[in-house]
Amino acid sequence: MGKREQRLYPTVYTLWHNPELVPLLHTPRYVVEKLHGGADLMTPGLARGPPFPNGATRNAIVGVASLDQPSVPLFVGICEIDISILEKVQGAKGHAVKGVHWVGDEIWNWSEVGSGGRQPPNEIAGWDEEDVSGAVNGVQTLSLEAQECDEDEEEVDGGAPLDELETRNGLADAKAPMVNQIDPDEVAEVIEERELTTKEIDDAFHKAFLYGIYSAKQSGSPPHYGIEFPIQPSPLVSQLIQPYLPVFSAAQAQQYSIKKTSWKNTKKFIKHLEKQNLCLSKDRNGGETVILDVDFDDRQVKDFVPYRLPKSKVPVDKPKNAGISSPVSGTDSSVGQKLNIQTVYRASAKLVPDLIPSKADYYTSSEITAYLKTYLENSELLGKGSSPRFAKLDPFLANNVLGSNSSAADTNALAAGEITRDALARRILEDRHLCSPYWVLLRDNQKWSSADTTLPKPKAGSLPQVVVTIEKRTGTKVVSKVANAEIFGINPELLANELQKKCASSTSVGQLVGGKPGMLEVLVQGDQRATIEKELARRGIDRRWVDINDKTKKKKN
Repeated sequence: MGKREQRLYPTVYTLWHNPELVPLLHTPRYVVEKLHGGADLMTPGLARGPPFPNGATRNAIVGVASLDQPSVPLFVGICEIDISILEKVQGAKGHAVKGVHWVGDEIWNWSEVGSGGRQPPNEIAGWDEEDVSGAVNGVQTLSLEAQECDEDEEEVDGGAPLDELETRNGLADAKAPMVNQIDPDEVAEVIEERELTTKEIDDAFHKAFLYGIYSAKQSGSPPHYGIEFPIQPSPLVSQLIQPYLPVFSAAQAQQYSIKKTSWKNTKKFIKHLEKQNLCLSKDRNGGETVILDVDFDDRQVKDFVPYRLPKSKVPVDKPKNAGISSPVSGTDSSVGQKLNIQTVYRASAKLVPDLIPSKADYYTSSEITAYLKTYLENSELLGKGSSPRFAKLDPFLANNVLGSNSSAADTNALAAGEITRDALARRILEDRHLCSPYWVLLRDNQKWSSADTTLPKPKAGSLPQVVVTIEKRTGTKVVSKVANAEIFGINPELLANELQKKCASSTSVGQLVGGKPGMLEVLVQGDQRATIEKELARRGIDRRWVDINDKTKKKKN
């Protein structure tokens, strides 16, 4: 207390035991909650008047109660204007009451035994009288000096706009039929924002966690009430903390950040919760800390009293067994899908039209083998070799097939004048100069037919593969990366969400380095190849289509 102003201010405890000690003003509950955050009461926030108490003059000490508990002072402050003479508050601007002390601050919370502050009673006899004009004289005895601070101060307009102004039903009692209705169209300022202290931000995060657990208990069923364990840091913050922070403005949203807490990061916050016996945590590979279990029966959870949240954050009943990790919108249609990669070929001009009808169409290996058999039969090249398995070579086969990119085997066949039918078929299919391979991904019961225009267009090149890379990052940190999942109709975001739960490790999704724009890569902390292969198999990926690239192995000299 400075030399300039030597006044004693009553605590809310004093007011609860001494009715009518100071004038009592009223405001809606949601404004009281703002005041408990350290904001000043603005003039449009005044309710149940005019008329207002005669003692609520400039520099007078007053109490403030909410409309739903009109006889319980929850806030102590100093009048910055003469409230008693106000004839209208709708549309008015400026500060009405400057906060000094309130339920929830350090003074309220202090006790010799460290048990914290006491909760307000539901009602107090003696308060909430229509005329308390004579009661305010009692506060004069609290002054150490008769001198009042009467210097003029410029009235400053301002204050943060309310995110919402709700009509509260049944808040005024029968004694006070004159309840001031706050018009959302006229009232733009009710309270003023201020910079939150680190302790206040810490308390908000702690209470938000309690609210999240409380909400899960209200909507879920035991033993885990719909929460899926382990809980990773990211879903902990996004699903159990952020929805339950009392953020009513953009300015507050910037202040309620884990980086502005005393813990600075989620890992230390989890350790704090564990010290409070609220949860059990474990450090994973790579330094990540996860929550393995929560004590749903802890006293802090049982005694938790919900506080007001913005309308957009009001908790709704979650479906039974819903996890806290909200997956990407929509279900994962790739789970349970049946896939088949069909290889087809396009023939070069050397084989058309003698052997293959068209070089524009795609043919399966069976179709090409059938065309070859037909050609050999029509040319009467079968049964004339040294064995029924051999086919005699004619000028077309010798020049256009074996004469293309000849090998030693081709030379031997040309010298003998014959070749086995199987070897001839392989020779045609394996020579890129004769047949160019393509692939097409077929789903469920699809069968390849070049005449079916509903099938996907074949793509050139070798068969696609999902590439799983295991590599080291900084130090001994190991990560697993999954690429090319989109080729098989797998949504990387949904796959990452599933791997996050199955691997109990953090995941991220980003642009595939070196890939086409839009091609994504899933990154998972730790060596998770076994889990990744299982999840890919659930999505129809054959083991042959998965390429494991382990970069953590030491190279052999």
